[in-house]
Amino acid sequence: MVPQPENQSADRPPTVPRVRLGIIGGTGLYRLPGARILETVGVDTPFGAPSSPVTVAELPGVGGSGPVVAFLARHGHGHTVAPQQINYRANLWALRSLGVAAVLGSSAVGALVATHRPGSFAVPDQFMDRTWGRADTFYDGTVPAGVQHLPAAEPYCPRLRTLLHTALGRLGEDFRPAATVAVIKGPRFSTRAESAAMAGMGAHLVSMTAYPEPVLAAELNMGFATLAFVTDADTGHDGSEPVTAELVLGRLAAAQPRILRVLAAVAGMVDDGYRAPRWIAAAAVAAVMNAAPAPGHGPGRP
Repeated sequence: MVPQPENQSADRPPTVPRVRLGIIGGTGLYRLPGARILETVGVDTPFGAPSSPVTVAELPGVGGSGPVVAFLARHGHGHTVAPQQINYRANLWALRSLGVAAVLGSSAVGALVATHRPGSFAVPDQFMDRTWGRADTFYDGTVPAGVQHLPAAEPYCPRLRTLLHTALGRLGEDFRPAATVAVIKGPRFSTRAESAAMAGMGAHLVSMTAYPEPVLAAELNMGFATLAFVTDADTGHDGSEPVTAELVLGRLAAAQPRILRVLAAVAGMVDDGYRAPRWIAAAAVAAVMNAAPAPGHGPGRP
C-alpha cells in the first residue's frame, strides 16, 4: 500500500486501496479496457458531483499484476457532460480524496500548425486559457482557506512530463515533447478566423478541456500532465476537411490501444518516490480537503 499523503480527507472510504496515480479519461476513453476493477467509488465533494464515479483498477502488467490507478471519466461514462459543464473542481477533489498524488489527463486535441500531425501525440508544457465562466480555483471563499495565489509559469509537472516522454519514446510513438495548447469553451469547434488567431498567438494545439485541470491539481499539491492525442487539423490549415465530432471519435477509437499503452507505461513508473511540486500551504489544502460535502448532492454520476 502507498502511504496516505498529507492533508487527505478523513472521509476516504476505508475499503478503497490507496493509489498514487489518477487518470482522467477524455473523449473516447470512458473506461479502462482490460483492467481489473478493484472498487468503484461514488465520491461526495464540497463542490457537487464529479463527472463519474471513480474506478480503482489494476492495469494489465507484464507477466503479472500491474499498477493500480484511480480512473475518472471527464465527460461521464456515456459522454453526457459537455466541456463547459464539467465539474472540474469536484473531479480533482475526488481523486485527491482517494490519495492520488499525480494525475494524467488524456485529451483529444486539434493541431493549429503543421508541426503537430494528426495521429501523433504531444506533451503540452503551456496552456493559453480562452474559456470563461469556469470555476477554476478552490480558493474563492467556498471553503475557509483564504486567498491563495498559484504560480503558473510552469503549469504542468516536469517529472510527469518526463515520464510521458520516456513512455512515448519506448513505445516508438511519434510525439512532440512540448506544445502550447489553447483552450476554448466549447462545445462548438472554432471558426477559421479563431484558429488562425490562436496560431498567430503561439498556440500549437486546441482543446476544450485542457483548462482548468492543471491549476486545480496544483492547488491541491498534486502533479498534473496531459497526454494529448492529435485527432485533426482543426479548421483544415493543411488542406484537410474541417474537424467534425465523428472524425474525432473515429480516430480516437482507432488510437485507444495506443493511448492505453502509454498511460499504463507511465503508471508503472509513478512510485512511492514521486513528489509533486508544493505550491500551496498545507493548511490551505487541508481546509479544502476537510470541507463538508455540498448539501443536496449525491455521489458521482452513474
